[in-house]
Amino acid sequence: MRSLRWKLALAFLAVVVISVGLTAYLTNRGAAREFSSYVLESRRNYIDQIEEGLGWFYENNGSWTGVQNLLDGLVMMRGERLVLADSSGVVVGDTDLQWLGLTTGRVGLSASTRDIFVSGDEVGEFYLLSSSMMRGRGPMMGGPVSPQTPLFFQDVQEQELLERVNRSLLIAGVVAVFVAIVLGLLLTRQFTRPIQGLKNGAARIASGDLAYRVRVESQDEFGDLAESFNSMAASLDSSEQARQRLFADIAHELRTPLSIIEGTVNAMLDGVYEPDQDNLKSIKEETALLTRLVADLRDLALAESGQLKLEVESVDTAKLIQRRVSQAEVMAREKGIGLTTDITGGIPSVMVDSRRIEQVVANLLDNALSHTPSGGSVVVTVTTAPGRDGYPVDAGHILVSVADTGEGIAKEHLPHVFDRLYRVDDARPREKGGAGLGLAIAKQMVELHGGSIWVESEMGKGSTFSFSLPII
Repeated sequence: MRSLRWKLALAFLAVVVISVGLTAYLTNRGAAREFSSYVLESRRNYIDQIEEGLGWFYENNGSWTGVQNLLDGLVMMRGERLVLADSSGVVVGDTDLQWLGLTTGRVGLSASTRDIFVSGDEVGEFYLLSSSMMRGRGPMMGGPVSPQTPLFFQDVQEQELLERVNRSLLIAGVVAVFVAIVLGLLLTRQFTRPIQGLKNGAARIASGDLAYRVRVESQDEFGDLAESFNSMAASLDSSEQARQRLFADIAHELRTPLSIIEGTVNAMLDGVYEPDQDNLKSIKEETALLTRLVADLRDLALAESGQLKLEVESVDTAKLIQRRVSQAEVMAREKGIGLTTDITGGIPSVMVDSRRIEQVVANLLDNALSHTPSGGSVVVTVTTAPGRDGYPVDAGHILVSVADTGEGIAKEHLPHVFDRLYRVDDARPREKGGAGLGLAIAKQMVELHGGSIWVESEMGKGSTFSFSLPII
């Protein structure tokens, strides 16, 4: 049996059957015990009443003369026989009228049910017998019934009561089992329907239908599971679309320089282009572009998989930043852009891979200079994190910011600027916009060092890219 629905239904039924059976057993035992206690207590009270009545009779009459009429009135239960003997053991009263005048020894009555005392003197004794057991037997065949032993007809009543209780319990048990089966099937259907939906959804996702979503039908754990499944499916769908875009972008980025190289070489072979320095330089530039693109993709893949090895050492951050800025000043002057630094004194050292952090700063500077028009400015700031509430970085970090006066980035693009091969303006030439890997690589490198990176921008006023590194 592999169906979860039937497994749950049978488990529910088993619990009900065991519970009903245990309840019936305990109820039966309890009813028998309580009924027996009730019978014994009633019998003791009954014998006390007989003793009180006989004592009252003797006290008022001074003898047992005429007691026979009283005996018939004292017997209140069907099937009982009341025998009264005086102090000498002679039977003076018998509700069956069989042993009158005989001695108790003669008829086999050796132990009385109760002795009767009047004014401290024993005046007689009586025996409470089961008439149904004694009738038809000889004088010596009977015996008294003690108050601790229920009479025969009471045993029958007890048995009848227990049979009625058991019959009621059986009917209730059958009804409970039937209701349990119906409710079990309904409840297990409620339990297994969301699971079946998730099973079907997983099959659809596995078959490639990443747009499929399961229906959320409740606000309980099943609903949370369905929402988590849908979130997972949405993430897979987004990742698959990003993967497809990545392959398409990589193919595009590789195809362009390869096409230029192939076209130039073919033209040179056909005699259209001369194999002079200008054409060879063009081939070299495109080859360098390809080499850089492949290296960037390799670094990004290693960083994302956690396999990029860092050569960590204590580094003077201020000197590292200043050195990288100095290297970028030539490009800034050529474009007519002012490049300055604002480095706070006393910047502590950090444990980093200096080559990778230089790569981060270089990528941010290249990005800022590429998007800043002539006459604009780029400012590189190095300071310690303020550690105030609401600030992206806690105290204990250094903060590096690269601010430009370029065109800025629209709000809808800000969440994606660190994505691989993402470019805000697809129409921008590669020579100006790059391949879209620099910021993605910067993000991975910073996070590998335990830091964080973010961007703030306003259209028409420029952008500020900042990253943090933990202090030693």
